[in-house]
Amino acid sequence: MPYDPSALAIAKHLESLDVVRFVAYPGLESHPHHEVAVSQLARPDSGFGGVLSFGLDTNHDGHNRFVSKLNVITSAVSLGHDESLIVFLGEDDERQYLYPPEFHRGFFRLAVGLEDTDDLIRDIDHALVEAGFEV
Repeated sequence: MPYDPSALAIAKHLESLDVVRFVAYPGLESHPHHEVAVSQLARPDSGFGGVLSFGLDTNHDGHNRFVSKLNVITSAVSLGHDESLIVFLGEDDERQYLYPPEFHRGFFRLAVGLEDTDDLIRDIDHALVEAGFEV
């Protein structure tokens, strides 16, 4: 397979967790624009990209606790690297009006890097538990 399926695996894992409010990734069949994304792919095996968004069912402090407990994924102010990077956009961000309503309580953008998929999923689960959430 010519693309890294890590982002899709992580999106599916996040979607399975009760603490996750939403996952926005066009590779998920539950995404409202999944069929459009599939129809626009040059090849069926080309993947859906390495960036996804998700929000936790918590407040601003809960989002910050989660990101502070990550060990493999690095908190960053921008995305674009060979390592996995995460950016938190809080509910007070001036760009909130650009996003659908489910984003308005704060959300993360996660750019999936070259790390092992299982290591990234374990890092997310560990951070959630350490931040006080049930996984």
